[in-house]
Amino acid sequence: MLEPRQHTNTKTRLPGVVVLGMGAMIGLGPFLLLAPAAAGAGTWLLAGLPLAAIAALCAMYSTSERSSIREHMGRWPGRVAATGRFVALGCLAVVLATTFGQYCGQYLAPDQPRVAAFAVLAVAVLGNASGLLRWGTGLAWLIGGVVLVVLVLVIAACLAVPPPPAPLGTSAPPAGDPRSLMTAAAVLFLGFAGFERVTAPAKDEPQHGWRTTRRSIPVIVGIVTALYALLAIGLLRQLGPARLALSPTPLRDAVIAADGAVMVPFVEFGAGVGLASCLVLVLAAMRRMVVEAAIEREVATSLAAIARAGRTWPVDLVVGGFVALALPLLDTTDAVHLAACCVLVHYAFANAATRVELVEQDRTAPMRTACFGLGISVMLAMSLPPMTLLTTLGVLAAGSCLGALISQRWR
Repeated sequence: MLEPRQHTNTKTRLPGVVVLGMGAMIGLGPFLLLAPAAAGAGTWLLAGLPLAAIAALCAMYSTSERSSIREHMGRWPGRVAATGRFVALGCLAVVLATTFGQYCGQYLAPDQPRVAAFAVLAVAVLGNASGLLRWGTGLAWLIGGVVLVVLVLVIAACLAVPPPPAPLGTSAPPAGDPRSLMTAAAVLFLGFAGFERVTAPAKDEPQHGWRTTRRSIPVIVGIVTALYALLAIGLLRQLGPARLALSPTPLRDAVIAADGAVMVPFVEFGAGVGLASCLVLVLAAMRRMVVEAAIEREVATSLAAIARAGRTWPVDLVVGGFVALALPLLDTTDAVHLAACCVLVHYAFANAATRVELVEQDRTAPMRTACFGLGISVMLAMSLPPMTLLTTLGVLAAGSCLGALISQRWR
């Protein structure tokens, strides 16, 4: 039986890898995703969280194999998967900037959160283009520590303080629809997005060995899942399912409901740090995708020439312009659903490609993990609203055909 491939020499030890993974995951999920997850499922989102964690676990193990979708599945599946990931990253960038504006807009432009969203997007784009914003292990420890402290304080406040009494004459709110827990799981899967920073880091990111990566995966997923579960319980306790589903800033509303208005500045600071840092990572991932596509001549040849010359700042500006155009057009909930569907399609192909490679290597257990990941990714994607599925289908078809048209390679 073939031995699993060794990718790089170990440079980052297990605790550092865990911090890198958590830092990439806890930027968006805690500050926004629990609200759209509660929209249909209510308290049943707690049952959807383990499904999302299992899907993320399978995807992490599959992507740690570094299997090429194009090599093992073909050119068109590679285009479809790449289009799905790029659109998902673009939607996530829109959601991150919008959520930053909701939490921190009063400090930059009172009563105009959209201005704050454009401002943080501009800073992130210029920081990436200039090379000033580089995430190393030390910065990951700092940012992850700040966000984690804020989340622990919010959880403690929500669980320690009794929830506000319901007004007289009102009935208890419904617990939610258990049939929507799959949709909640699809949304919560985005809360684990960013794990490729650990499982398949780019050349300019901290590197670590294959074995260290495999050992870190269950640790990261376990910690993040427990953190999301405690946070969801606290938010549901203080806000209830209906109010949580409608809240654009659930953490801020929860601490206010828990008589912790004094904590609001700390929550907003933690949200700003977490959301802005994740926005930088998302934009950098979009830039790398465009550079790789340009080198493969899947996008404009002018970008290919720039990428081969090693100048990536024009690509940063193009990516930033793409997100800026989408920012006023996409509703937050629609963007979350579209991002979830597109990213699940991408990881369905990633699991499938890993399965094909592992069959050739006769590695049975990892192959079954990839098969299960493929199945659960498809099921979660299919649970999203029909309009989201139709939009995803149109976007993937258009992106794939555009790549074929530009590259003049249809097969």
